[in-house]
Amino acid sequence: MTIPITPWSIALCVVLADLAYYFEHRFTHRVGIGWATHTVHHSSPYFNISVAYRFGPLDGFFPLFFHVPLVMAGFNPILVLFSEVVVQVYQTPLHTETIGKLPRPVEAVMNTPSHHRVHHGSNPCYIDKNYGGIFIVWDRLFGTFAEEREPVVYGITTPLNTVNPFVVFFHGFARLGRQMWTARGLGAKLGYLVRPPG
Repeated sequence: MTIPITPWSIALCVVLADLAYYFEHRFTHRVGIGWATHTVHHSSPYFNISVAYRFGPLDGFFPLFFHVPLVMAGFNPILVLFSEVVVQVYQTPLHTETIGKLPRPVEAVMNTPSHHRVHHGSNPCYIDKNYGGIFIVWDRLFGTFAEEREPVVYGITTPLNTVNPFVVFFHGFARLGRQMWTARGLGAKLGYLVRPPG
């Protein structure tokens, strides 16, 4: 059964696509092969709008697995694609240090520049926090929310110290390959693909 395209179904699909994005985004941080590609987005020691467009080799692949269930539930594939684009475009202006905290009701429900700065922080208290796309309520609901309280140190815990685009693009997979190569036993090698990084 296909769900008719109406203003209500569009709104519902965007909300569900945002929920799917939350789990996809969490996957790319908490699973080795996901982090190998997503680390490109986080490796910049700066935080500006250009960071929004730093994508890794498989960043277009993993979303399929999280959004196909929406099509299987009856949403038109074009609507699902549109909803995913809305979620992504919403996040573009979040990559800024120019905007401080917004009014408390907005900060309580929506993802904001403040929340997204936390997400890009390598501070220990900020790691693996604020995965939401449009809505921050998912993080509050699933226990991954952190408020911006201390100055954010951008980048990854082991800085790249290079602007070579090939190194930046492939460093996550190079690191994963080294870890798998030196691991003892097939189980340990495969574990690096599915275990959390680090």
